[in-house]
Amino acid sequence: MAAGFLLISVLWSVDPRLTLNQGTVYFFVVLGAIGLVEALDGDELMDLAALICGLSAVASVVQFLIFPEPGDFRGVFSHKNLLCQAMAGGVLTALHGIRIRSGRRFRYICIFALCTIVGLMSKSATSVLTIIVFCWLDILGRLYLRGGGPTRKLSIFLSIVSVQIAIVFVLNADLIFDLFGKDPTLTGRTLIWPYVIDNIIEQPILGWGFHAFWSTLNPHASQISNVLGWMIPRAHNGILEFLLQIGFVGTLFFMFLWVRNFAMALKCMNGPARQFGLSSVLLLIGILVIGVSEEVLLSGQQFFTSLFFIMGCVCDKDLRLARAARRHVRARSGSAPLRNALRR
Repeated sequence: MAAGFLLISVLWSVDPRLTLNQGTVYFFVVLGAIGLVEALDGDELMDLAALICGLSAVASVVQFLIFPEPGDFRGVFSHKNLLCQAMAGGVLTALHGIRIRSGRRFRYICIFALCTIVGLMSKSATSVLTIIVFCWLDILGRLYLRGGGPTRKLSIFLSIVSVQIAIVFVLNADLIFDLFGKDPTLTGRTLIWPYVIDNIIEQPILGWGFHAFWSTLNPHASQISNVLGWMIPRAHNGILEFLLQIGFVGTLFFMFLWVRNFAMALKCMNGPARQFGLSSVLLLIGILVIGVSEEVLLSGQQFFTSLFFIMGCVCDKDLRLARAARRHVRARSGSAPLRNALRR
């Protein structure tokens, strides 16, 4: 339904051809995610994702050594942001493999180290911050899942402290900028946001169409670029990009999906798929971190888009199988007294 809504936005898009093109790609990415979940289990999918990210990191390093390019390092990807999301995804999937594959930990440690190095090579503060968040949350999750009162209480306490520290950094954003050597405008990103908000107000309900606002056919996008004096390809903020492209209706739809996936991930952590549930929580929090300064979940080419739907479907599948197993056990236990009475 989410992919279908993006595709239907062609009806009001300012660039219907582009919306149809990108919406079709997104639709088949979601269908592909559903197909993969039906064919493989969650851990196999995480192994596959880790391998893909590791090979992408190797290819990016080899390309850099043979054909060094001036400007931002983007590896084998078309844009630096795609590289950053893929490397952050590689760290996430490698951490999952380290936790569950005791016999092959060295492989996942290598993938973790390689993706981290390539992420640092990109000089993207968003990528580095996301990797740091993944590592810290992985430590907290390990403590929580280890069991026992003391370790679980320690993990909850550290989580509360982490949230408070995060709030302090958000309220004092200059601390983060100084830490990563960035200017307070996030390399000019915050200068774009007032103009983006004005255009959101013009089309608040359904937006300008999926991937359509920044099209060359839209004079509003050209006007923003002319005012700021440089070509602007996106809003550089996840929630603003959602509102701009698909309005409040589409944004609420994806917010509902995020909350639903988060609730299922927590249920898996405390139920049938503890390690996969933890990795899903890491992914969903990583999406929030990336969404502060970059577009996320609004492109079929983004690695996090595929992971979002794959991991959400895996959690849903595991919970459904667990419920079915419980019903089966209850049915068998309920029929036992009847069988005993018939025997007597």
